[in-house]
Amino acid sequence: MGQNSTKRVGTYAAEHAANFIEQVKHRRAEALDVRLDLANLTEQLTVPRAGTFAKEGVGRRLRVIERCVLNVFDIFPPDRATFLSFDECDDVAIQLHAFAINVYALFDNLAWVLVLEAGLDITPVNVGLFKKSCRPAIPKRLHDYLTTPDVLKWHNDFGKPYRDSTAHRIPLYLPSREYTPEEGVRWQELHSEAMQELLTIRRGDDVEARLARHAALVREKETLGSNSKLMALSLGDEDAHGPVYMHPQLLCDWALAHELVRVGVHSMREANNWPAPSIPRFEYP
Repeated sequence: MGQNSTKRVGTYAAEHAANFIEQVKHRRAEALDVRLDLANLTEQLTVPRAGTFAKEGVGRRLRVIERCVLNVFDIFPPDRATFLSFDECDDVAIQLHAFAINVYALFDNLAWVLVLEAGLDITPVNVGLFKKSCRPAIPKRLHDYLTTPDVLKWHNDFGKPYRDSTAHRIPLYLPSREYTPEEGVRWQELHSEAMQELLTIRRGDDVEARLARHAALVREKETLGSNSKLMALSLGDEDAHGPVYMHPQLLCDWALAHELVRVGVHSMREANNWPAPSIPRFEYP
């Protein structure tokens, strides 16, 4: 549906699309500071395995998170003016899966750093920033951050549900189109008419004319709708979970990842009286 259409289907208002693109530039510059700060903390940690989780867990996931966002914006820029193909929607979904898993896992990797550095002896299944068993290893500044309403709401309403469903039940996806109510009705009409042209062919019918009529109906159907701005799990009743606007959610979660690491790094330094690095900050607007 809509594989080769050139109809203009701009997804966002021009000013919103421009703002999203500027935010991407800001986050990319900000990522340099976050990674440098994390690298310095890794050198300050006293337990080698804690350093492994900081460098190969937190650090690696930060890079993957960034690549996921950039790949989505490359496939589906917010100012795109042509329909996405089914393959492109699937490519976006692949990035969404990796993004959801890695943003949530960033919390777990940071928990491992804290637990290992503190020398806590707890089972792996109980390691997590939101688990009571890890509370003794979490510095006050980080604990205060994790219990703010915004972070708790993200964790309970989006982060955990979307990660758990993608990993174990219904995966995240980007619908190929969204329709107005009128377009939805017309799509159903065209679909039914097109199917009837194929299903009611009888001996003696002009098959070529039937097929031409079917093709014309399909072509009209493909002109309806616009690119979906929403990503979702399932729209069914039992497994439904509120869809969210994809581009702004990716940007917000990318910012959350940076904020989490920064607060975690700074809180560990405060708790252990480790000096802050004298690293020149990258200037960005």
